Amino acid sequence: MAVCANNSVIIWSMNSQQRWIKEDVGIELDKLKTVQRISWAHPEFGQVLAVSTLNEISIWEYRSSNGGGQWFNRTTPPISEPRHLVIKDVQFSPSYSGMGRSRALDLAYCTDSGQLKILRCKDARLLKDWETVKEFSQCKDAFTCLAWNVTSTCSMIAVGTSESSAKGTRGEVKLFQFEESKNEWVSGDIVAKTYNSQVHDVAFAPNPGRSFHTLAIAAAELQIIDFKVTDHLKVKLVNQDQNKIDHDQNRVEVWKLSWSSLGTTLCATGDDGLIRLWKNNNKWECTKTIKWNGMAV
Repeated sequence: MAVCANNSVIIWSMNSQQRWIKEDVGIELDKLKTVQRISWAHPEFGQVLAVSTLNEISIWEYRSSNGGGQWFNRTTPPISEPRHLVIKDVQFSPSYSGMGRSRALDLAYCTDSGQLKILRCKDARLLKDWETVKEFSQCKDAFTCLAWNVTSTCSMIAVGTSESSAKGTRGEVKLFQFEESKNEWVSGDIVAKTYNSQVHDVAFAPNPGRSFHTLAIAAAELQIIDFKVTDHLKVKLVNQDQNKIDHDQNRVEVWKLSWSSLGTTLCATGDDGLIRLWKNNNKWECTKTIKWNGMAV
């Protein structure tokens, strides 16, 4: 597990007694830089981390040796945007994505200027050379977060947005999908909207064989939606009656999301500093609330 704080990334490992132990070796950046987001690559590529500051992304790899191990800064992929723009999120893809869903090391990042860029590593063994697969820069809203979704039938990225006006702040979740017939990434449909808040986080549920996609959205309130994508890249919502969320339990602004391995339990953190576990029993209900120290409320 990796945790970012100020200009460093702290690594934790679970020992044989199921206890988290802080590793002696971590990642240290320049003192003038602040780590904003981190993302692990798929384990088949080794222990690889993407670390983003406000306007830079660096790729780090852990190499073990007889005397222990060390994190190495392999490269800093070129960022074409002006330096005053802010990187809001960065995520490695699953182990295969796009272009026939071949196994490749892909990385996506989004900025506050409404730009989404997908990069691909030319040689995953060296991690040095990266090329731009696709860049989207036509969005009028600021991007705030992103999430990959790769199934046996499609590859897509959901991106959250923020738009401020005299009426307040709102957000949308926009899809970008790899279209097999064109062999390229294309801009898709709007899958959800938020009111009174920007989109703080988005997370696709793992899909072990469902005929639809499940997406959780963190904003002023939690949203969970099931949808399908038509041949014309339009979103069709499904299971809307089963995706209602208990209103009395959904009164806290939500910031971060994480699904269980089967996509049946959603973990969400809120403004009140509590962690909530949600499960669906004809509607989404909070089944457990946990304090930051692991104690149940």
